[in-house]
Amino acid sequence: MLNPRPNTVSPIRFWLGKVLEHQKKRLLIGLLLALLTVVSAMGLLALSGWLITATAITGLAITAGSVIMLDIYRPGGGIRFFALSRTVGRYFERLHNHDLVLRVIAGFRGTLFSGLLDLPVQQLRNTQDSEWLSRLTADLDNLDSLVLRLLLPPMTAVGSVLLLALFMSFFSITLGMIFGGVTLISGIFYFSLLTHKTTQICRFYAEQINEARLLTIEHLQGQLELQAAHLNEAHQTRLVQSLGEIGRAQLKLNQQIANAQLMVSICHGLLVIGVALAAMWAYQNAIFSGPVAVMLVLAVFGLGELLQNLPGQLGQWGRTRYAAERLQPLAEHKTTEKMELEQLERLSMMLADHPKVISTIDTAMAFELNVGQCLLVTGRSGSGKSTVANILAGLEIPDSFITPYQLLINGIPMRTEQTQAWHKQIGYLNQQNSIIAATLYDNLTLGLDEVEEQQLWQALTLVELDDWAKQLPKGLHSWLGDTGSQLSGGQARRVCLARLLLKESKLILLDEPFNGIDIEMAECIWQRLYPQWQDKMLIVLMHQT
Repeated sequence: MLNPRPNTVSPIRFWLGKVLEHQKKRLLIGLLLALLTVVSAMGLLALSGWLITATAITGLAITAGSVIMLDIYRPGGGIRFFALSRTVGRYFERLHNHDLVLRVIAGFRGTLFSGLLDLPVQQLRNTQDSEWLSRLTADLDNLDSLVLRLLLPPMTAVGSVLLLALFMSFFSITLGMIFGGVTLISGIFYFSLLTHKTTQICRFYAEQINEARLLTIEHLQGQLELQAAHLNEAHQTRLVQSLGEIGRAQLKLNQQIANAQLMVSICHGLLVIGVALAAMWAYQNAIFSGPVAVMLVLAVFGLGELLQNLPGQLGQWGRTRYAAERLQPLAEHKTTEKMELEQLERLSMMLADHPKVISTIDTAMAFELNVGQCLLVTGRSGSGKSTVANILAGLEIPDSFITPYQLLINGIPMRTEQTQAWHKQIGYLNQQNSIIAATLYDNLTLGLDEVEEQQLWQALTLVELDDWAKQLPKGLHSWLGDTGSQLSGGQARRVCLARLLLKESKLILLDEPFNGIDIEMAECIWQRLYPQWQDKMLIVLMHQT
């Protein structure tokens, strides 16, 4: 598990800072479009009410014999304008804000993966795959609520209330100030209470989702073991219980949101009644006319749709905060010290009494390797060759060595924080064939910037795969299947060797390089590969026959 470091910036403020740093202009445009949509909806309702009321009063006056003139074209034009601007504003607001969210999430991904690149490999390996899956999928998805649910809607609501209060002030400064103050203060207080009440529920819900995902992955991966131990039903029971907790947490959250929506409806109704009573009093005291009174009441009534959506949006605060807390340590992680290895000339290793290396490799292993030299390490299965390879690759740096200096580069002991820079200088082929679900081209160029096609064919020729690649339906751009399912074990191994040839490395580390390859083919490939690496340090670990 990753242990968060003490942070001086709260998680939500940290991620908001990332948004404002890169998307400030787009965020402002999104807010303006959202305000345009809401203001147009309120203006359409309010101006329609004014025109209907003014027309009715004019009709009654004409019936009573009075001569009154009413210009219906200007308000009619205004109504058509608001109807059009609401439709256009809503369309562009949805289009722009969804694009904004995609850009924000893309930026978050870049930040997270930059942090992962600088994370020590040992820490990466000590974290379960299901935990990484949760962080890089579910938690990252929850962060998209930051803009679309937690930032824009409250800002739009506050902006709409302020604009409406300003509009009221043109007719009555007192009414505008009272309306704006009461609405903002009560709204801030109530929604702060809502987020506080739902935070723990959302956190528990997110934790149960992660636990259920872990149990599901374990259940699927360990089917054979569970069935053999007659533990399948017991493990299923745990999974069902976890799913039940998720359902109960979701029910509690829905109840809180439903109660909040009910309270918002009640408060909004009271607000409309309060403005209606104040407008009636103002009309009776000839402060403004009847159509204006109706217009102001309907404008406040038009806020209802916006306010009704806020509980469901702000109810996600807990899940977003939980995700922000879990992802912040990854985003903040930076390697504090880089190691310069451009002049790598000498590699030394001293190994004494490592618990994973048994006597068949020697309990006291020591060597010194210079550029252009090759070291062959042999041992029987389980003797610790792969452990030695992992130590050399900087994937395992135990603290329990008796020897204080286990791996020296140019005579300098390598420390844990320097392993990331070390990985960029070595080419490591472990016993597992790493083939991703992609094309042959993508698998060969994995982690490389620019590679010419001629270099790819040269590498394939050296590992005896060029004829096979030419027969593929799309050549280098043929799909290799999920984790290389369309390759044999020997073909997958040779693809990994070809990838290693394309990487500029100073140390080549091969752990059982010819797994799955017959002896004759292995000898042929080795005769071709060895000359390619004569100017490098080369360490080969082989099974002892």
